[in-house]
Amino acid sequence: MIETYLLEHLAAFKNCRTLSEAAEQLHLTQPTLTRSMAKLEEQFGVSLFVREKKRLKLNANGEAAAKFAEEILDMHNNMLQQVRALDRLANTVGIGSVAPGPIMELIPIITGAFQHFTVSSQIASESELLLGIKNRSFQMIILNHPLEAPEFYSMKCGSEKLFASLVPSHPLADREAVSFADMDGENFLMASEVGMWDKIVRTNMPHSRFFLQEGVDTLYEVTNSSTLPGFSTDLSLRILGSGGSRIHIPFSDPDSYSEYFCICLASEKDRYKRWYDILERRR
Repeated sequence: MIETYLLEHLAAFKNCRTLSEAAEQLHLTQPTLTRSMAKLEEQFGVSLFVREKKRLKLNANGEAAAKFAEEILDMHNNMLQQVRALDRLANTVGIGSVAPGPIMELIPIITGAFQHFTVSSQIASESELLLGIKNRSFQMIILNHPLEAPEFYSMKCGSEKLFASLVPSHPLADREAVSFADMDGENFLMASEVGMWDKIVRTNMPHSRFFLQEGVDTLYEVTNSSTLPGFSTDLSLRILGSGGSRIHIPFSDPDSYSEYFCICLASEKDRYKRWYDILERRR
């Protein structure tokens, strides 16, 4: 049986065309690569090269062998990836969400429910989440509506209300509630990854500008030294606290409120029964 490293050496020689370039690509010495070529000829039992003065070239046998080598290496790599993916699928719970709030609230609970699994999370668009759960790159997704199709199982897992975060001197800071129309045209500080809320605030406040900040710590630091309005939610306030002297006033518009639904494939419902039992008790 030809060892994998010899196939890698042959494929590299085919692509580089010279021993010196192939050796450099493989981080080998040229004599080491020359010995590999000789060993390949010995194992095939036929000539693979045309030997010219100071130059080695593949003959017809060598070209065919190199092509097979590339195909075998592709199959080898695909085998490794597929088996590792199966292992990750068996031992990982991937959660995707349309907004960060449910992730902040639910990931610690999910991690506790699946102590022997690796729990990962990602914020993505609805279309990306639907594709992900179908191809099993996500095991559960969180949307702002249930999925009625029979191949999915949905359960409500929470809700979230959007607030305006204002300094006490802001003209609207004494309001019990504000509307998007009230705030339209003002400049806002906003986290760079807010999922669906990004489209909601941009659509409802088309005359406003939004200055994005990377990471919660950076956002808090900039917010504490600025008078620009920002955003918070009842979820973020409950989990992260209000921070500083900001006044948090709820938006009154219907778009400022969202319910969330935790969704898995119906065929996987029993696997995540422990998690859905926890959600049921939280309702």
